[in-house]
Amino acid sequence: MTTNIMETYIKYVKNFIKDFTKMFFENSYIDSISNEYIYTYIDSRFYNIREEEGRYFYTTIYSNLTIKSNYLKRNNERIYHDYIDKNLKLYQFIFYIDNIRSMPDINSFVKTICNKRLKEFGLSDTPNIDKKFLTLIKDFFKFKTEFFNSYNSEDFVLDIKKIPLIDKTYKVTLKYTFKIPYMYSNRVVDEVFNTGTINEDKNLITYTLLTMECIKDINNCNFDKKYIVDFASSLYKKTQKLNQTLRVFNNVSIQDKIIIRLLYKDFEKYKDEIISLIGDGYKFAIELDDKFEASIFELRKLDIFEYIIVNKGTIIYDSIQDYENNINNIVIYEY
Repeated sequence: MTTNIMETYIKYVKNFIKDFTKMFFENSYIDSISNEYIYTYIDSRFYNIREEEGRYFYTTIYSNLTIKSNYLKRNNERIYHDYIDKNLKLYQFIFYIDNIRSMPDINSFVKTICNKRLKEFGLSDTPNIDKKFLTLIKDFFKFKTEFFNSYNSEDFVLDIKKIPLIDKTYKVTLKYTFKIPYMYSNRVVDEVFNTGTINEDKNLITYTLLTMECIKDINNCNFDKKYIVDFASSLYKKTQKLNQTLRVFNNVSIQDKIIIRLLYKDFEKYKDEIISLIGDGYKFAIELDDKFEASIFELRKLDIFEYIIVNKGTIIYDSIQDYENNINNIVIYEY
């Protein structure tokens, strides 16, 4: 069973915020209220959910947390309102620790946390709490470093190239870095690498590395980059292996960034399977061929796809250009 990488990452961040909150408030900690803030933070931080738009990403998240604060006050007795306010203020520290704002020197940052904890939050002093905060935050940074390094490969690397004229959209291919014995030609190697079971297994490697790239984007507050990546069409006939491969990025925030490249002939052959995957949140770019009937009626049937890809050598190339202003997809013209 493959691991859903994003879920693993989010779970650790969620646990860190809970541990940090418990350490900060100690005996004053209220689990039910803190959990509500954590859920809102996770939705805002990793799924880019925006109740209100702020000038910066952290102000957008804080606006969402403020809305949650108002909800909590309406649904809790007045004796809890002070804790609700203080728990909201706590996120001024989380924004720095979780890479939403630039972290200053960590030692002076921890000193600031401890000073504000006493003076602004009115909490009692605790022996060695500065050392405890420092250890907790350093462990969190260590987790992130080890997490991003854990999926590095010595044998494979992603080749990510910007698609001309299309904003923030990139084409992704997997390249091998290991040496092939000289007796095998490049043509033979590429044929083996891109067909059959090896091609299917290559997909799993590609999606794993690409999911990590997407998590790095999100960690850096970048939700806009999109990646178009190939897919082994033979997997449509292998339900178990298909689900295993796609589980790697079965997460809304990652699904929004990874676009599966689909041949039109495969769409006609596996239409039900592909529509089902779209219903599950996966996104596709469909590559048209000369069997496609270029008309507004037929193009509107492709509204379920994020992108339409047209190669210059096809007969329909000029026809698609004529219709482009009347269709809802982003069109990529490949040369």
